[in-house]
Parts: sequence; C-alpha cells; structure tokens
Amino acid sequence: MALPTENWKTQIRKGYLELCILLLIRNHGRLYGFDILERLSALELDVKEGTLYPLLNRMTVDGPLAAQWETTSPKGHPRKFYSLNAGGKRLLDEMGAEFDRMLKIYSSLAKEKGTT
Repeated sequence: MALPTENWKTQIRKGYLELCILLLIRNHGRLYGFDILERLSALELDVKEGTLYPLLNRMTVDGPLAAQWETTSPKGHPRKFYSLNAGGKRLLDEMGAEFDRMLKIYSSLAKEKGTT
C-alpha cells in the first residue's frame, strides 16, 4: 500500500516535470530526449525514459514543442531535437507565473503561526 504522500507527490510531479522540461528547452534553445534526461538527473530530478518520451510526444502533439529529426554527423544516428514554439513560450510564461503564485501562497502559509 502506497503512503498517503505518494499519490500527492505523483500528481504534483506531473505538472512540475512539464514546467522543468519547458524551462530546460528554453534555456538551451533545443535539446534531444537523452540530453533532457541527463540534465534533469544532474539536478536530482530523476525521470525514467518511459515517462519522458511519452510526455515529449504529447507536448509535441499538443503544441508547445516543435520536434525535428537531425543527424549530427555522417556516422551518427538521428536524434529528435525539441524546441519551444510560440505557443510553448506563452505556455511557459503562464505556467511560471502560476508556479510563482503557488510558491508565494505556500511560503505565506508556512510562515503563519497558529492563533488558537
């Protein structure tokens, strides 16, 4: 049986992961999937391939990401590079603003002292 916090952590992590992916891609211009995995892991946000690649596919189909296959060298294998399109940039701005708002609310509540 899962601990009560496990379901909560799973739910909150879904949206947070999407935000982190958009930020990474914005900061680097374009990235391919394995590079995203490595960068998230370096930040101690471990994500499995079975989670990341379906999410990237959904984000490409739904619109915030553009994807392009490229071969970086004549002997190399093709890689799918992801970049933000105009809708992705707007979405990132909106998600960032909402995340900041939620952090402010959390910080405010965490600092409150009980009055009862």
